[in-house]
Amino acid sequence: MDEQLLEEIGLTKGEIKVYLTLLKLGGTTTGKVIKEAQISSGKIYEILEKLIKKGLASYIIKEKTKYFSAASPNRILDYLHEKEKDLKAKEEKLTKELPSLLSIEKARKKEYETNLFKGFKGIQTAIFEALEDLTEKDEVLAMGIISHKKEQYNLLWQRWHKERINKKIICKAIFSDRNTDYFKAFKKMRFTELKVLTGITPSAIDIIGKRVLIFTYGEEPSCLSIKNNEIAQSFTSFFETLWKIAKLNFA
Repeated sequence: MDEQLLEEIGLTKGEIKVYLTLLKLGGTTTGKVIKEAQISSGKIYEILEKLIKKGLASYIIKEKTKYFSAASPNRILDYLHEKEKDLKAKEEKLTKELPSLLSIEKARKKEYETNLFKGFKGIQTAIFEALEDLTEKDEVLAMGIISHKKEQYNLLWQRWHKERINKKIICKAIFSDRNTDYFKAFKKMRFTELKVLTGITPSAIDIIGKRVLIFTYGEEPSCLSIKNNEIAQSFTSFFETLWKIAKLNFA
């Protein structure tokens, strides 16, 4: 029996040991279960009570002694289906409450917010959160873009830019390299202006609305997200200076 599977559906190791022992022995007393399952006497009644509540065990009394039995293994499927129904009900309830939770989050408009996102999932969260706040009146400014990083990040950014383009948001991008497949993919994008300037910054930096995102793609890829209007304006001024000296000649 794959005990790991029983753990994954919500049974503890103690519950699994006791259930399998009851299944093997049939109607039996706690003493035999303790010996066979190697469960402490102080825990046995607590575990049996939990199994009974889950519908996986029951007992009868004979001559003032309780005899415990395991429910049919089919009951495990019933238990799993009940958990799924309960989870679905909670999901529906949370869905109804989500608008009010989001309104609380929006009401908390911090003037300054800094977060460090690590790894692929973290960077994905950071950039798509930033995109959510933008409208077609905004623009994205990106500098220090490099092609030579793990392909999954290049694909992630191309998916991100596809959504940006769907929102008709303009992006001005300064690449640190050129003539790569990644660079050529950007050249084909609508609502996108490209220039090249090598050696400007060791990190890729994006100004997205009021956010400044600073990326590193080394052994531990990360994104430092700073949400502050003054800092965003400062980086925007820096970008505009670089934009003036960057080259349009991609050859």
